[in-house]
Amino acid sequence: MTTDHPAPISPVVRWLAVALVLFTVILLALGGLTTSRRAGMDDPAWPTEPWYLIVNGSKIDLETRTGFLLEHSHRAAGWVVGGLAAVLAFAAWLSGPNKKSRLPAVVAVFLLLGVYGWFHGQMMAADRTRQETGSFTWPWPSIVASLTMAVVTVGLGVWQLTRRDPAKWVRFVCTLVLLGVMVQGLLGGLRVFLNSQIGIKDTIGVEFSQLHGIFAQVVFATMVLLPMLAGPRRAVKELADADRGGLSLLSVALVAAIFVQLVWAVWVRHNPTALAQRLHILTAFVVAGLIVWMAVKVAMTPGVRRPLGFAVYHMVGMLAVQLLLGVEAWMGKFAATGLEAGVPPMERTLTTSVVLIRTAHQLVGAALLASAAVVAFRVLRTPTAGVDSTSRAREGAVETKTHSFAVAAR
Repeated sequence: MTTDHPAPISPVVRWLAVALVLFTVILLALGGLTTSRRAGMDDPAWPTEPWYLIVNGSKIDLETRTGFLLEHSHRAAGWVVGGLAAVLAFAAWLSGPNKKSRLPAVVAVFLLLGVYGWFHGQMMAADRTRQETGSFTWPWPSIVASLTMAVVTVGLGVWQLTRRDPAKWVRFVCTLVLLGVMVQGLLGGLRVFLNSQIGIKDTIGVEFSQLHGIFAQVVFATMVLLPMLAGPRRAVKELADADRGGLSLLSVALVAAIFVQLVWAVWVRHNPTALAQRLHILTAFVVAGLIVWMAVKVAMTPGVRRPLGFAVYHMVGMLAVQLLLGVEAWMGKFAATGLEAGVPPMERTLTTSVVLIRTAHQLVGAALLASAAVVAFRVLRTPTAGVDSTSRAREGAVETKTHSFAVAAR
């Protein structure tokens, strides 16, 4: 017998998680456009206020400063996503009974945001001093305070996992997402700062841009799991133990392969060496093979079709689109004729179609990783007490017999 289980936490948390995912898609799109247009350094000023674009937007000549607009739109979207992540973390820790027992975690999140804001203000003050005197001093008090509160906040989240609370994983992952968003914003800012403000050019600044691109995929994939964690558990989406055995290793391998593929993709975008190009193409074959393998196993296992069928077949469709976009992005970056043929790929003239195709290729890649993470989560998630492997096997058998009868009737 299979039964549904109610959501472990207030529906508000789930809707906030959905909103966070949607706004993060916008953030990723703006980030992709900024990178594709090579506008990551169009404004070397960092840190800046959240309202920086609003104050300075009227001064921008869009014909010559489109990159500036893109970069600061990306930063503004990052502030919005950061604010949503903070609201989500507070909502998760404050939802449900026994609020007093979770008060330390609420206070820790509040202090974490406070010291992070202090760090941001100290960085702005230090940069003003650098402009006046020519020397820069890192604001170590706020850096140490931020790191300390990050450790304390994670520690309280881990402590929450030891309690008998159905919402403990929701709260823990919401906390990790908040920290992830903060670190991601810091990586993006330091990429600008290290590359331009204090003269570390083409070394650490470039490396931070690659870390920024890779870490974004991890944070987004984690975000996508939150609506499932915070929502009710549907019996039709549960896998029985007898069905999950053959899929566990495959689902984890798929997530790992897509992540490695995205690492090579970031490498190709920022530093397209011959090795990066080869690894990106070779790993694409591995990812395609694993997705097709997963789809075949799901299609041939009656008890798995209903819980995982849509998600896996959805990945097959995205794979087809991604391969098409990949070919077009590759041709736009590395194939050229005429005068452009003698120009290095990173210096060729950019067209609107090339920028849009590269950005779409990046977005679909992020979506593939998130989808693979969802499938792996469903496969590895411990079944609820109401999910019985025998009953699920019977459901699969009934589904198969019904399908065979329908075919025979035709």
